Formats: sequence, structure tokens, C-alpha cells
Amino acid sequence: MADDRQRGQGAGGGAVLDRLVDTYPGPALIVGQGIRVVEANEDARVLVVALRAGHPGLIDLIERARHGNAGRKAEILLEQRYLFEVSAMPIGAAVLLMGRDVTEERLVLLRQTEAVERFADIIACSPDFCFETDRDGRFLFCAPDLMFGYRTARLVGRQALDLLDPEWLAGRPDPFVADQPVQDAEIWLVGDDGTRISAQLSARPVVDEAGHVVGLRGVVRDASAARARETALTLALDRERLRGAVVAAMRGEGGPERAIRVAAEASLATLHGAGVIVLARDEAGAMLPILHLGAVPAAAIAAVTADVAAICAQGQVVGRVETRPVGDHSALIAIAAESGLPIGALVLLRQGQSPWQGVQAGILGTVADQLGFALGIRDRVAQLQRQSRIDVLTGLMNRRAFEADMPGLLRRAGRDGAGGALLLIDLDEFKPLNDRYGHAVGDQVLQGLGRYFTEGLRPGDSAARLGGDEFAIWLPGLGGAAAFERAALLHDLPDRLEREFRLPDFGLGMSIGIGILAAGSDETLDRLMARTDAALYRAKAGGRNRAELAAPEERRP
Repeated sequence: MADDRQRGQGAGGGAVLDRLVDTYPGPALIVGQGIRVVEANEDARVLVVALRAGHPGLIDLIERARHGNAGRKAEILLEQRYLFEVSAMPIGAAVLLMGRDVTEERLVLLRQTEAVERFADIIACSPDFCFETDRDGRFLFCAPDLMFGYRTARLVGRQALDLLDPEWLAGRPDPFVADQPVQDAEIWLVGDDGTRISAQLSARPVVDEAGHVVGLRGVVRDASAARARETALTLALDRERLRGAVVAAMRGEGGPERAIRVAAEASLATLHGAGVIVLARDEAGAMLPILHLGAVPAAAIAAVTADVAAICAQGQVVGRVETRPVGDHSALIAIAAESGLPIGALVLLRQGQSPWQGVQAGILGTVADQLGFALGIRDRVAQLQRQSRIDVLTGLMNRRAFEADMPGLLRRAGRDGAGGALLLIDLDEFKPLNDRYGHAVGDQVLQGLGRYFTEGLRPGDSAARLGGDEFAIWLPGLGGAAAFERAALLHDLPDRLEREFRLPDFGLGMSIGIGILAAGSDETLDRLMARTDAALYRAKAGGRNRAELAAPEERRP
């Protein structure tokens, strides 16, 4: 399918994108030139319809991604009732759109906000000790049955000021006799056991039909309980602020990596931890630490990693928040999930083993939900980046990755004084093999060659398929003699390929050009490639299946 994606990615890359679109757990589509949809999954139907109808938000998102050098994200409202969070990534001349239906999430967030507001109203009016006094300050009504150690039924008929601390009352008017509203006035009481109690009084005058004040009606709140409720409310509001901070980071510069750091920093500051650790699932499915901030001992990282692995192994990880002792620290662990599977974890540490509050666990679990989304995007972006660097047939680097990495490798080799050797390799008689046995067999031979190259690489070596049957191998630290020894080993590979694929005596060969980067050299990749390519040409012209050393670098003034 020679479409926009293939011009940017190659046929293999197009197939990978097709699979990504088909398996993505939500709306996903690929848009070519203009707004032409070249691939879409079933869930993307609503986005496709909107795009073809000229939805301005979608078209603007596509154009911004197409003319930028990074992904973009926007919230798209469809039919005035469906809200999608859509990410757009440029893929060559095309744009990959991946969406997530956040309609219900926004409704849930709205309901949560309304619940917080109702909770605030209840806190403002909740009667810990409900009372009514007459015009002389005697209790006419008290509730509940037991308050501050007193049986409230026995308080009826007594002067309310009998509950007040005499030291605090000295010189002050009786707060239970007032003709004006009182709101959250600080008073000090004495409990039935003699304990001094800090409290708050809120009350309104009671008037008769003639408008005369005949008493007072209100509530007295234990100040410690009020502080606890205020703390809970503050933490609930902090949860919403944390959620908003992570979402805002995802929408701004830095994408998922920035959102992950914001989730860690904000959780550490808001929940007053000593340190925070973020773990993420790697390609093999193992949980590994990717970020830690604050005071995090090395031993704690290893212990937390093991604890997270154990929690994830138990299943049912969605919304999972647990506390674990970690040495002399206490850890609050919230599992981040995507599509019901663990994708990471957010872990707070603090000194000692004092228990974490339930509200703190709830807040960290909320942030972990957002973290799961950020980690999922991070995984998909990393996967696309890896795919863009790999030759699909051989598993080696492609030319694009080779040309991107080699300048830095050459500078390092020259700066460190190690030098190195570049081998340019061309298979002899490969075209006749394709003509005789077909391209399927030719592809198998190239795959086998890529496998053999990979098996022979040392740490720090690099191998790439430049195109067709042309390959390159970079060998840092090798001079001419050692490079020829490696070339001699490579010359055994055509015989191994013929035996492996039952091509008896076909005559495959391997011509190799060897270019040496001298220690301390600042030679560019283009100049080194030109010298080495000339040596490869001499090897082929001189009889093939042989190696030639490139002419030395021409030192420029």
C-alpha cells in the first residue's frame, strides 16, 4: 500500500502502525495528506465521521502535529455530549491519532467536585453539640446524648456558662447570651472530667413573633475535630489540584516524561513524604524504578521494587494502594494500571512506621490513575521510536538510526583517543540468489546475516543495514590489524548461510571495506564513509569476497 505512511516509515513500518491502530484500546486512526483517513479501527468511527464533517478542532490538531516536530494533544467535543482526549503524532507525511473517551471521567470529576462542596457545607453546619438557650443563658435543649463527658439531658435547665473555663471567661461577656449572630467564636470549656477543651461556637439569636430576642440557638464544635475535618477537606482539594497538575503537564511541553515528574513532585510536596519513587513496566513486564526524588536510600529502592512486584503478582491491581514497612521507613504504594493491567507504581516514603491516613491513600491512588495514563503514552511513544530506528527484516539499526548515532560515536572515539574501525559490507552474488531462489529465500539469508552480525558484536559495537544487501559495522578501539581479523571472521559467514539455507556451492561472498578512525581524529562521518566506500569498491573490483583497507585520512589544515 504505497500511501503516506509508507513514504515516511517503509512497508514494514506501515504494517506495524496498522497493528498498533487495530490493537489500540480506544479510537485510533491514521490520516494522510489533507484529512484522508488511511487506516482506522472500529472505535474510531465517531472521530472519522467528525473529521470528514470538517470538525475544526480535529483538523487544527492534525495540522499542528503535521507541521511540528513533536506530538500534540487536544480535547475534542463531539455532538455536544462526547468528550475525547486525542493525541496526534507525526509519522512521516501522515499523522497518527489516538483517542481516549473522557466523557465519563469528566462527569465523575464534576460529581466529585460537587461532593466536596456539599462536604464543605456539612462541615460548616455540622452540630457536634447542638443547643438552645433562653434569654438568661440557661439550656433549653442539648444534643447528642453525651458531649464533652456530660450527659446532655442533665444540662437542660443549667446555665450554659457553667461549662465555660473560668480562667478564659474572666472579663468576657457570656457567649451564650447574645443578640447578634456568632460565627466560629473561640471558647474554652471544661469537660465533665475537668479537662480544658478548645471549642468553636456558632449561633443565631432566637426571636419571638414581636422580634424580641428570647434565646440563642447554635452548635459548639470540638476544635480538634474541626481541625481534623479541615485537614480532610484540604487533602480532598489537594487531590483535585494534583490531578489537575498531572493533566496540565501532559498537555504542555515535555509530554509523558514531564507528567511523570510532576506526579512525583506534587505528591511528595502535598502529602509530606520524605521521598518518592516512580516505577514503570519494562518491555519484559518487570517493574523497574525510573525516577526517585527526595531522601530515598538505595536499599529502599530495591525493597520497594520487590514489594511492587509482589503486589502486582496478586492481581486485581486497579485502585490498589497498600502500606509496607521498608527498613526504618513506611511506604505508601499506589499501583498505576492501564486496561486493568499494572503499568507502574507511585511510592511515597517517610521516616518511622506511623500509619498513613486513608485520605492520603486516596489522593495517591488518584494521582496513580493519572500516572498510569502517562506511563501508557510513554510506552507507546518509546515503542514508535524504537520501531523507527530498527530495520524490520534483520533487527539491526536502519540507515536513519546509523546516521543519527555515528557522529556522536565518532566524536567520542576521537576524543577518548580510542579510535575505531568502520566496516562497510556488501554481499556478493546476492542478486543472482534472489533471481534463482526468490526473494523469500533472499530475505531469509539477510535475516540470518543480521543474526550472525548481532551474535558477534562486543559491548559498544554497532551494526546496521544500510539498504538492500549493504551493511555497516562500527568497531570502537580497533586498529587496522584487528579490523582485518574481524573481517576474516565475517568471511566465514557466507559458507554458514549456504549450509543453513541449503544453498550448496552457490558462491555467496562478502566484500568488505575497512576505514580506520585514528585516535584524536575529528573526521566526519561523511569523510569516513567516503574513504571506506572507496575501499569496498576496490574489494569488489579486485575479485570480490575480500577486504580492502581504506586510504588514510587526509589531515586538513
